Amino acid sequence: MKVASKVFMLVLAILVSFCSVGPIQPVHAAQITSIYVIDEDANSVATHLVAGKLYSVSFNSDKAPSTRVERPWLDYSADNGATWLPIPISESVNGFRSYGAFRLPIDSQLVSIQLRYGVYFNPVIGSMSSSIRVMGPYKVLQPGDPSDFTATPNDDGTVTLRWEDRSNMESYYRISRSGPDGDKIFDVPGTKDHVGPLSFTDKKTNTSKSTIYVYSLTPVIDQFNLPEELIPGIVWATVKTKVPFQISDVYKELPILIPELNTPKDKPKPDPDTTINLNALKYLEKFNLKLGDLDKAAVSGVKLDKKAIALEEGASQTLIQSVTPSHADNRNVTWSSDNSQVAEVDSTGKVTGKSSGIAKITVKTEAGNFTDTCMVTVMGKAESPPQELQVIQLSDLAGHQARDEITKAVSSGIVSGYPDGTFRPDGSVTRAEFASMLMRGVKPADEGMALVFKDKDKIGSWAVESVQQAVKLGIISGYADGTFRPNANITHAEMIAMVVRASGLPMGEEQQTGLADDADIPKWAKPAVSKAEETGIIIVGGLPEGKFAPQALTTRAEAASAIVRMLGVRK
Repeated sequence: MKVASKVFMLVLAILVSFCSVGPIQPVHAAQITSIYVIDEDANSVATHLVAGKLYSVSFNSDKAPSTRVERPWLDYSADNGATWLPIPISESVNGFRSYGAFRLPIDSQLVSIQLRYGVYFNPVIGSMSSSIRVMGPYKVLQPGDPSDFTATPNDDGTVTLRWEDRSNMESYYRISRSGPDGDKIFDVPGTKDHVGPLSFTDKKTNTSKSTIYVYSLTPVIDQFNLPEELIPGIVWATVKTKVPFQISDVYKELPILIPELNTPKDKPKPDPDTTINLNALKYLEKFNLKLGDLDKAAVSGVKLDKKAIALEEGASQTLIQSVTPSHADNRNVTWSSDNSQVAEVDSTGKVTGKSSGIAKITVKTEAGNFTDTCMVTVMGKAESPPQELQVIQLSDLAGHQARDEITKAVSSGIVSGYPDGTFRPDGSVTRAEFASMLMRGVKPADEGMALVFKDKDKIGSWAVESVQQAVKLGIISGYADGTFRPNANITHAEMIAMVVRASGLPMGEEQQTGLADDADIPKWAKPAVSKAEETGIIIVGGLPEGKFAPQALTTRAEAASAIVRMLGVRK
């Protein structure tokens, strides 16, 4: 009995000693403690990012050794975290496992970003959890080839060259001129960190006679190490100069103006300065040019409809190229992949995923050597249906009437929260943003169609595919003036019209609604608003004073709620 008592007292003493240290801490979910972006070429931590170059994410965490890391994902923001856009990632690099290999698209507008990275931790015992960290900002260096390169003859015999600078990496531009007098070289300094239009006037032309020149343009990148496949190429343009007006020209024309002066003995002899010397045009051969090509419209550039795409193994998607100008004589292009084992492309621009990894697809014009690129990420086929990509405890939704719909929209990948754990339900939504949200909800199988909006160049590359899909589905038609206005905040009327069109539900004629401001609803939107009210996409009792407010701007909460409710009744 005494022995049992001693054992009891010993156990009690041990318990007391544990309690004296403090309360037992609960087991916490694993978290990412530090994170880095690794430059795969240099095998070092990246301090800046070069578009098109291969990187991977490396991180440390406090997870237990037995806890597995699953389903990494990556977003980027070019507006200080206001909008986050997904970056396709591959979980392998050169056959080795990675927690997120990626390449940024070559896009001259993308020059500074933040990265947001997340993973799931799956322990042997306990529930799966997620952890998210934000990195950056990072400066993004763009190695893009110049586009829209043209050579224009001036009346004084000089030539003005114009082009679109799509790289912020080059120390200077080098211009090489080939002509009957040989090759000349000109440099355009001070273009580093510049993106946009540039020009240069060649004042060293032959002004005594019309001359054919071929100009080559090269961005010189000598301050950064680039993989060979990212080194910008040479583009070229041709021109035939004008001869400045001279007084002597009047005397040359007198026999024509005054026939009496044109006697047989005064028959003018050929002017050696204007006689075409075919031997002097041999330089055209190295550009695969003929004299007759100068009378045809020259190519000035080429652009692809997508900067980056993601494919599963075996899946295909066709890229659409546009050669400018549209009336150019030689519109032939060639396609290539820098890693055909990952993704191959045929002569029509159809890209097919072959194996997990990342590849760069390039389209190149036959005339002028202009190029554009698209980054392709190929992922292995999912063994099971994809699960939610993001779990965030949204701290600013307590008591919000749309809380359930917003949470569902976030977990479904329709819209995302912010790194600080908020959703900002009262924030505004642009027309391009809403098109992207809506297409993420609808998940159309179609690739979309080429855009003809006058302001299509204002649509961010992250939204182009969604807008193309929405146009093909008849969800978007644009304004009467031919514009889309992607950066304008979307109104209630515009938002509901797009949502109901996406639902596939039949709309009848204009009908009276139960909304207090029914008379204010535009006639074109009335059928959609009526259907939304009928199906519960709009709940009148949940609106202030029962008003729809058709011209009011849509909030993030309203957009998420409308899409989720629509998906619940969609045909």
